[in-house]
Amino acid sequence: MNQRETFTAASHSTKIRNICILAHVDHGKTTIADSLIAINGHISKRSAGNTRYLDDRRDEQERGITMKSSAISLVHDKTVINLIDTPGHIDFSTEVSAAIRICDGALIVVDVIEGVCVQTREALKQAFEERIKTILVINKLDRIIVEQQKEVDIIFQHIQRIIENCNAYVAELCQYDLQCTVEEEEYLFSPERGNVIFASAYDGWGVTTLQIAEMFAETFSETPESLNSKLWDFDYYIQKGKIVPGALSKKKPTLFETLFLNTIHYVYFTLRIRLDRSKYPMIIEKFKIQKETFDMKHTDAKIQVKAILQAWKPLAETILTQVKSNIPPPSAISPQRYEYLVNKTQYFDNNELSKIADETIDILASKAPENKMATIVYVSKMFAVTKKQLQQQKAVNIVVGRKKTEVEEEKPVEPVVNINDETSSSSEDEDYDPNLDHSRDFGVLALSRVFSGVLTKGTDIFIQSPHYIPPNKDVDVDEFLKSSSSIVKVKIKQLYILLGRELVAVDSVSAGNICGIRGLEKHIGRTGTLSSSLFTLPLTERISLEPIVRNSIECHNPKDLPLLRKGLKFLKKIDSCVQVAVQDTGELVLLTAGDVHLAKCIEDIQTMIAQIDLNVSKPMVAIKETVVCGKRIDLTKTVELTLKDIGLTLSLIAVPLPDHLVNVLTANYDILKLIEKFEHKSGIDIMYQFDTDAKNKLESHLKVYSNELLMNKVKDNLKMAFKDSKGLWMGVEENIWALSKKRDFCNVLINKSGYKRSIWRTLDENDVRACLDHCIVNGFDMCCKSGPICEEPLTNCAFIVTDYKLENYEALRGMENMKVQMVGNIPGAVRDLMRESVEKQSPRLMEPIFTTDIQVNTRILGKVYSVVNRRHGKVLDAVGMDDAEKTFLVKAQIPVAESHGFANEIRKTTSGQANPNLRFSHFEIIDGDPFYNFEEVEDDDEEEDSNADASKRAASLRKEIRKRKGLKIDDQVVVHAEKQRTLKK
Repeated sequence: MNQRETFTAASHSTKIRNICILAHVDHGKTTIADSLIAINGHISKRSAGNTRYLDDRRDEQERGITMKSSAISLVHDKTVINLIDTPGHIDFSTEVSAAIRICDGALIVVDVIEGVCVQTREALKQAFEERIKTILVINKLDRIIVEQQKEVDIIFQHIQRIIENCNAYVAELCQYDLQCTVEEEEYLFSPERGNVIFASAYDGWGVTTLQIAEMFAETFSETPESLNSKLWDFDYYIQKGKIVPGALSKKKPTLFETLFLNTIHYVYFTLRIRLDRSKYPMIIEKFKIQKETFDMKHTDAKIQVKAILQAWKPLAETILTQVKSNIPPPSAISPQRYEYLVNKTQYFDNNELSKIADETIDILASKAPENKMATIVYVSKMFAVTKKQLQQQKAVNIVVGRKKTEVEEEKPVEPVVNINDETSSSSEDEDYDPNLDHSRDFGVLALSRVFSGVLTKGTDIFIQSPHYIPPNKDVDVDEFLKSSSSIVKVKIKQLYILLGRELVAVDSVSAGNICGIRGLEKHIGRTGTLSSSLFTLPLTERISLEPIVRNSIECHNPKDLPLLRKGLKFLKKIDSCVQVAVQDTGELVLLTAGDVHLAKCIEDIQTMIAQIDLNVSKPMVAIKETVVCGKRIDLTKTVELTLKDIGLTLSLIAVPLPDHLVNVLTANYDILKLIEKFEHKSGIDIMYQFDTDAKNKLESHLKVYSNELLMNKVKDNLKMAFKDSKGLWMGVEENIWALSKKRDFCNVLINKSGYKRSIWRTLDENDVRACLDHCIVNGFDMCCKSGPICEEPLTNCAFIVTDYKLENYEALRGMENMKVQMVGNIPGAVRDLMRESVEKQSPRLMEPIFTTDIQVNTRILGKVYSVVNRRHGKVLDAVGMDDAEKTFLVKAQIPVAESHGFANEIRKTTSGQANPNLRFSHFEIIDGDPFYNFEEVEDDDEEEDSNADASKRAASLRKEIRKRKGLKIDDQVVVHAEKQRTLKK
């Protein structure tokens, strides 16, 4: 690739496109990336698809799957295309999120045979949430013709079903997104609009309906635009050489089938299946290929067809042309995307911050005055590179406003510390960690997008934490930096343009470009915002996947423990989905997304980061707790807390939240939490006011929400969810006291006590009970964080407060330390009360569930069923895919706790004919009593119980978790190891 041409083009934001490739695993993302890379000469066109250029890890090449997002800059038609290839495996969803955040468009790749899969929907969802444009690539048309030998009408049905399924899911997303103000049609896929490409990545060809129309326009004496609109109108067909309507009523093949699918099917069927080489001249003439190559006459039919179709419509040319026309440049991004990046909604209650949010959005959109323009950069992830990649000798500028047609070469960049130089000092290399001697072998870069301004090497810039709040305009900068923990000033050490397996050092990067930044690893843990101004707001981080599989790890040699601790800290920095926890016992626990992600992390620690041998335990699964009850809520199970010293009485009952209420609360969680957060005074302020006998008490009043349209939507959704409710649920939408702190653990505190308090109202300063309001909410939060079964998070539970009294507030007056002690004990007492209310109902454990789709034939169908049943899973459905070949698509669910080695067992049992991919689906209640003591039940006397197995699993899981946490368990321990006598003797 001509680097000068790349950097010159990159200096103009209108000549830049930032895109990523999203798809389900094995749908052809990396093969398409190879085709795009080959057009710039990094690899040969013949090797495209086999090289997997962006999969530069050894385990990626061995497994044949992408495990990390990799970026490369390409040039097409004087436009720089910054391309990011992303993983398709569910374990690496955070890598996908990191890529989408810094891109303006995405290629959604779908296998025409497998159709829209779970990860395809996830990719559509993430792209929609980030408000980026998408192009649908329907891939592997060669396989459905050659391998499965489907007829044209069946292929057309596959294509039509894929587009309809994608559009139906996008329409569903638009319907439930309250903040979506763009017309639904903007996000839908339609071939005549140019956002659908029909392709074979392996053979390297791709085409749009407009290109097909241009090919046949002269034949039918039509303009390409007119023919293009008719190609996807299923009522047109060809009769006596003319295009006429009436295909639907007469059941004739559509124009799309006749002109495109018949043409492609004829080429593959003639040259690949029948091996009829006599038709070669006619095919070359029809495709108007003027320059024949050696491969077009090759004796190998695969190579011959590939060469012909690549010459006809090369995939890379088609994709890059559509990207240029459908994906907006950085200078034309919609304001809605910038509002999403800044998350303007969260500042509604503060006029000053709301104004700064508007100013930040103007800067990002390049609409701010010149004197207020700032450099804003978003770091989406940190990643490791070898020191050999970092040792560059030349740098170039890519700055907006350069008038020269060629890029000037600047003075050589000083090379990094030579790892073989014994005189080198570790202080010269910021990446070097003396506790990890081999850290000299690699460094850490920040994958970043420059949203505004120019980022220059050697300049100072501020790193803002996600919770950063700008100071007043007249603040002393040095004093503010010393006192604030949410911002730090750093110097940009080095900048790099990313070229896949290579890096090019540059001195500056202008707005709209993606780059790597060196020297930020000590200040940024995972993501961050860089700004040249103190008076801008940070871009919001959003995590798409929380790790659910836990493994205890330890080193073979105890002396390597410091290395392991350092290695885990470093791993957490370069892998955005990893979490590390230290148990009370000192045990190190690695939290990952699944088996494949765990294997990658262990490989990194053992071979790159710490270079030590590890022992890895069996998976420990993240568990939730919940409560169940009968069809009717038994009010006799209400529990009561009484503190006589201050006359506090609190009565409540724990009940399960219905599923439709959980969905509504989760969908509107962000807005509801913002409303809950907005209070004029806290309970502590009111307590102080009562103590000082203040006379100026304010009346309680309704809150004011600036976005009335959004507020009304939330209220309408809640009213619809509660409209048919009776009993305790009647009118609950007006009595929500508090919500749990995390969206994933949906719990709600409901006020039915007569105390005037809800998230819609501020605290009543005339009501003495408001003094202890924060104590009740804190106790609720403590209970949600750790439930009564095994101190795991509580979810899908509602605590309905039926009585709340405070009759002796005078007891809190007087000695300050006595007041602190009495008030400080209340949250713990409330937590214990709520735990008791859960235990009084029927507490249950919830375990995470993986779902899988397995394509099998009837001969091995029974073997798959047996493996699923053996692991306490269940088969949801077995859909017949092909009656002739007797193939089925088995949809099954497996508990995460039973999933270790599941894929390998399936492959071994079916002799490699089935290859399942597990992905997280949901949490499911284990329908068994976790306090069931099966050890005391003798087998002879045990009655048939349909829930006995589930109770045993729940009780075993409870015991295992409590034992691991060091909590009390009811195991019998032998005190005196003497020979025991039986009861009869």
